[in-house]
Amino acid sequence: MDFVNAMFVCMTFAFVAVPLLLKAVGPSRLPDSVLRLYAYGKITGGARPSGVLSVPKRWYRHFYVASAVLVALAALAMADAYFCAADASWRVAAFSRRWLWDPVRHAEPSYSAATASTAVAMAVLQCARRTYETHFVNVFSDTAVGLWYYASGYMHYVGMIVTIMAEAPAAPGPPFCTGFAEVVRLVAGALLFAWAYREQWRANVALAAVRKSDGRVATHEHRVVTGGLFELVSSPQMFTEMVLYGAWYVVLWGSSGWKYVLLFVWGNQLEIALISHRWYQDKFEDYPRNRKAIIPYLL
Repeated sequence: MDFVNAMFVCMTFAFVAVPLLLKAVGPSRLPDSVLRLYAYGKITGGARPSGVLSVPKRWYRHFYVASAVLVALAALAMADAYFCAADASWRVAAFSRRWLWDPVRHAEPSYSAATASTAVAMAVLQCARRTYETHFVNVFSDTAVGLWYYASGYMHYVGMIVTIMAEAPAAPGPPFCTGFAEVVRLVAGALLFAWAYREQWRANVALAAVRKSDGRVATHEHRVVTGGLFELVSSPQMFTEMVLYGAWYVVLWGSSGWKYVLLFVWGNQLEIALISHRWYQDKFEDYPRNRKAIIPYLL
């Protein structure tokens, strides 16, 4: 297990296991410093920004910008390695390849250049859309998040991108693609990703729409959202996040590191979705009782 994999294991413990324990203990029994450190809306009672251990939730948009820049550089580095002739290397791409990709790349790749290219392309799309959403679509609650959660966003996206790049081959091949079975796997993963990508966009637009009037923010209060996947689950944006990372796992089949990314993302999304589901049921007397917490027809 390398450093990045160990980081995701530690993050799973710190941001999934510990918050569940804190939730079980109850906010009223916890010191204020712990509440501020782990403040995350419904987990610790919606603590507002206070002290150096908490930051406004809207600051989440910062690490999406950072991730978009980083993954763009990663894509340039791979493009330089796989698709550009040595005498046609673009300066930024060559710089990214030398200083960003070469230092983290493993000696032995875990998958083909086709797999690596597909996974990075998916990351570019996801980071670009989330950057746009957090700046122009989402309406963040007027609450705080613990500094740990804010820092975890940077750790997550940097670790995720490094995980993809670290196990990619240094050169395109031969072969660029290992065969028909790989093509089928990449297409299946890409289609699953595309579905979840679209549905997550729709969910985030719907969440923002109930807080806006004439295109402007009208309230920061939580509202019951209807339509689409909201008819089936309380948190379709989290359900689709799990599907997105599952699609990456399909594409990156054979990766030694992605399972640790998946462990953190799935654990985190499940935890927050379950807590949110119970919070909605307690807050809204008429909340639809047939909705599941996160996985339609199951959970």
